[in-house]
Amino acid sequence: MSRVFVVEDEVLVARDIKSRLEKLGYQVIGTAARGDDAVSRVLSERPDLILMDINLKGDMDGIEAADRIRAEADLPIIFCTAYSNDETLARAKVTVPYGYVLKPFDNRELEITIEIALHKHQMEVALKAAGVRLEATLQNLDDGVLTVDQAGVILLANPMAVQLLGLPKEVLMGLNAEAVLRFEPLDTTGTVIDIAALLQEQLALPSSFDRQVLLRQDQDALPVAVGLNWFSPGEAPLLVISLRDLTTQIAQETQLVKTAFYDDLTSLPNRQLFLDRLTTRLISKRADEGQGPAPFAVVVISVEGLSVINQALGFSAGDHAIAEVARRIQRVAQPDDTLSHLGGGRFALLRSDGRDPGLILETIESLQGLIHGSIEWAPDEKVTVDSHCGLVFGPGEYVAATDMVRDGETATGRAKSEGLAALVFDVAMHEKAKAMLLMRSKLQDAINQRVLRPYFQPIVDLKTLKIVSFEALVRWPLPDDVFIPPDDFIPLAEKSGLVLLLGDLMLETVCQQLKAFNSKAIDGFSIAVNISSEQFTEALVDRLDHLIFEYDLQPQQIGLEITESVAMKAIDNNLKLLETFRARGHKISVDDFGTGYSSLAYLKRFPLDTLKIDRAFIQELAPDTDDFIIAKAIIDLGHSLGLKIVAEGVETQAQLKLLQELGCDLGQGFYFQKASTGEMISQCYERGLPLGRAQTL
Repeated sequence: MSRVFVVEDEVLVARDIKSRLEKLGYQVIGTAARGDDAVSRVLSERPDLILMDINLKGDMDGIEAADRIRAEADLPIIFCTAYSNDETLARAKVTVPYGYVLKPFDNRELEITIEIALHKHQMEVALKAAGVRLEATLQNLDDGVLTVDQAGVILLANPMAVQLLGLPKEVLMGLNAEAVLRFEPLDTTGTVIDIAALLQEQLALPSSFDRQVLLRQDQDALPVAVGLNWFSPGEAPLLVISLRDLTTQIAQETQLVKTAFYDDLTSLPNRQLFLDRLTTRLISKRADEGQGPAPFAVVVISVEGLSVINQALGFSAGDHAIAEVARRIQRVAQPDDTLSHLGGGRFALLRSDGRDPGLILETIESLQGLIHGSIEWAPDEKVTVDSHCGLVFGPGEYVAATDMVRDGETATGRAKSEGLAALVFDVAMHEKAKAMLLMRSKLQDAINQRVLRPYFQPIVDLKTLKIVSFEALVRWPLPDDVFIPPDDFIPLAEKSGLVLLLGDLMLETVCQQLKAFNSKAIDGFSIAVNISSEQFTEALVDRLDHLIFEYDLQPQQIGLEITESVAMKAIDNNLKLLETFRARGHKISVDDFGTGYSSLAYLKRFPLDTLKIDRAFIQELAPDTDDFIIAKAIIDLGHSLGLKIVAEGVETQAQLKLLQELGCDLGQGFYFQKASTGEMISQCYERGLPLGRAQTL
């Protein structure tokens, strides 16, 4: 488990980053808010990696702290900041960081940056520790030949060595070989050559050549074969080093491999190479468990519409479309995956990790979304294509790679004939994948048939315990008062592109309910609607204006709830949108505050009305706890910015009393009232009945 030290001056952000890192499997050994504190603790504790914010408390910022650490220790540093201006980047580059992550970031982006940094640092450490290992023999005067004494001094260099090294002979003579001969392995299987170690230990050397990359003084890199031999003309042995230029040979080898195993049009692996790698997966054994091949998946993608393009615009246009589709599909491929062009507009993706069918389905949805976008063929001339996918999970009972590809192509054909985007061939072995595909279909039907509807949870003034507004919560009812949990279908809606339809349905049904309330003189309340990142666009302005006019409402009756992540995405554009909504009279709330990564410097710029404390900090709220401290900090922060604070998830009287003591303005949760239908709320008001605990306390 890699040990990470976090340097962040905002307590809430530091806590969030710590939580994210721990969930990703890293050990956070400490945090610091000041540059000087970070330097001393890092040099003392020696973490595997440092996640450094640039803007820190005190006189020393993150860049200066990184420079101090770099001067004392070889530790990888990743800058994590909301600042991306040219001046900041220029200063950061001087410290030679291992990565630069801009806030806001997602967990996958952070994990990838950290793993790359750790790997890069490990490689650098390995190279520094091991140096370069040489092997060879003095056989051919056509090779570059150097003679080196035990002190490492170059005594002889033939003309080819002079040419290969790119230094004049008079300069080479007398130089230390360690300073001139710098190597890196040509591939991951290459050995590391350390000239100093060879000279010191006088190791017995094999006569075979070892492929290396010679790093020349002019910064050019030259592939060479290196040979080493000990020669003893007198009492002290000499090391004879031969260098053979492999540029032409490697170019020929590369061309042969490319011709045999790669597609000319897309430069992707062809069918033969794909089958070879798939065969390797089928017969490979899990070294860690010894249980046979690890789960994987094969996705066969058929690009439709190419024949129309070929007929209308010619085969060059069709080839262009195939090449562009290949580039787009590559965006979803992972480093360990294999993407192949099988020919004729058919692709195959070998997803190395097939343990989670849901992730595979996400991959299919992502690549189809990329494929279906228009392709520019000529100026002001675009073409479009469609696609269908067949999915096969392995290893199962498969022995032959050709059988898996055949079944994938069969599933693709069935998907096309049935009008489906994708189809799993072996459904019996993967009920989860089938269920997810079925759930998506049912969700779309439920949206289209307006089965999903809003339920309304009161928001209560914690001083008067009176209801002041409602939040609209989407519910999916089934017969017999059974509901599909929102956590089961909302993420699916977001991943499948249905969230826009769902969001629009909620907006319209909320407006309908507000009109019904107004007609029954149940007015004076606003209803807050949750807005997704996909929905939070310029189009939402026009849509809200239309609904308000259609249902004869006032803008202040509809509040908008956005999350921190939505607010921090495309900050400048979203700031303008927020100002537009606010100018129209809509109240703006930031939902689940405290779980995201918003910068306080940006938060004060947003035209907000309310901050909502996430229920995670309320569930175990008690004096002298971290949750208590965080809740107080959020309340104090919000009040300092002139904002109202809403506590979510209030379920006990003890939580209520603590929130009242902290000066929290508003609350919602089961303690006051569960979410109810608009009809139930109307009936309570019409009959003069109290609505929930809030009216009876």
